[in-house]
Amino acid sequence: MANWGTRQLVFRLPKSVIDPSIFEPYCIPEQITVFTNSSYIILDINIDDEEYRTWIEGEGWLTRLLQIRDDILQGDFRVLYLAWLKATSISIYEEQEELLEPPVPANLNQLPIYLEAFVEFFDIDRDLIAFATEESVSQQDEVEPIEEWIGALSSEEKNDFLLKVIRDEPNVKLQLIKRLRAIFKNPKNSGNDKITRRSLAELLAGAQEQNERRNKQEFLRVQQEKILKLEALALKEEQVWLEVYKLIELKQSKPYEQAVAYLVDLRDLAEHQGALDEFQASIQQIQKDYSSRSGLLSRLKKARLLAL
Repeated sequence: MANWGTRQLVFRLPKSVIDPSIFEPYCIPEQITVFTNSSYIILDINIDDEEYRTWIEGEGWLTRLLQIRDDILQGDFRVLYLAWLKATSISIYEEQEELLEPPVPANLNQLPIYLEAFVEFFDIDRDLIAFATEESVSQQDEVEPIEEWIGALSSEEKNDFLLKVIRDEPNVKLQLIKRLRAIFKNPKNSGNDKITRRSLAELLAGAQEQNERRNKQEFLRVQQEKILKLEALALKEEQVWLEVYKLIELKQSKPYEQAVAYLVDLRDLAEHQGALDEFQASIQQIQKDYSSRSGLLSRLKKARLLAL
């Protein structure tokens, strides 16, 4: 399943259940390929990415990814679209930038745990997925009226399926469901056919914008958390200074480290309050009063608390 620079996942699918042409929009030479014989379709997702620098053991992954095969047989092609996103996003050929995306499946924004595992295994760009998802419709799983549909089959076709069951032929259930859905035009997880297909260049640009928005939001979140922390510190600033001096008087390594950690927070508070000059004066006084404490001074220097 995995090697240095390469991660691969292969499915063998019964040809009697799924049409090989379904895979054509998602195929990328050497990365997403399909082979057929008289009975089976072999779907080979083989991604060679120089960013794959860590070794992944195959043990445990197949169990996590096994449900994907059933989804494909049921007509849920989210995994194919995700694989296409990964394969094309690492392409080095400029001509592929105008390549149009395949049909966008429904419910890309509601990935089950096994598809999350697929994203993790192939290390697919989350920002790229988030942007692609904007054109994915949401669909609720509906209870299909199987009994009603079966009643609409001809006697000849019903008998044909019964004979397959008696002969213990494989995949009869999936063949029957495929046939019923074809008759009543009810493909599972169908996307929005009316949307304009985007080019790879548009998807990559959108992913970059998504990344910038996410980073900005994360920065603002961190800043807000920092402000709240500093406002809480301001309420007990005097006590914290007293604690700093108590820790220094212990003349031990761990208390020194804790004292310096407090001083770093107090420096941030002083910067937030516009009182850095007063803070630096206090640090200079500590440096003067404890000039013989090399352990303390080295830690203050490492934390960049001492004036250069």
